[in-house]
Amino acid sequence: MILHESVRPSCANLGPQLRRRPTSRPMPGVDFNVLRNEVSMEDVLQQLRFQPTSRSGSQLHGPCPVHGSTSPGSRTFSVNLATGRYYCHKCHTRGNQLELWAAVHKLSLYDAAVDLCRALAREVPWIHRW
Repeated sequence: MILHESVRPSCANLGPQLRRRPTSRPMPGVDFNVLRNEVSMEDVLQQLRFQPTSRSGSQLHGPCPVHGSTSPGSRTFSVNLATGRYYCHKCHTRGNQLELWAAVHKLSLYDAAVDLCRALAREVPWIHRW
């Protein structure tokens, strides 16, 4: 089927999210697997100055750094250090150490990875296989 020129969609009508943006150079990739293996949940919690209100083995509970619990005795935030996962029973955020850093600082995963590496004074694990 051939469309008449007047009914053919143009890039201008597609909206900003579908138009291709010219880029001068590709953004370098972060090797998230390497970063997750090298940076522990404990490293991130220490950087966030998380103070648990209770501990049972590798499970910590305390105020949520994501939504900013103000109650010092809060236990809404739960972290399992053995699995490297967290969950907040109030704001329902969950994830790994990198996702926690991204949620607390309201950053994309990419920006959070770069920011976390800077906070820990370590090199960003860039992907070099483009």
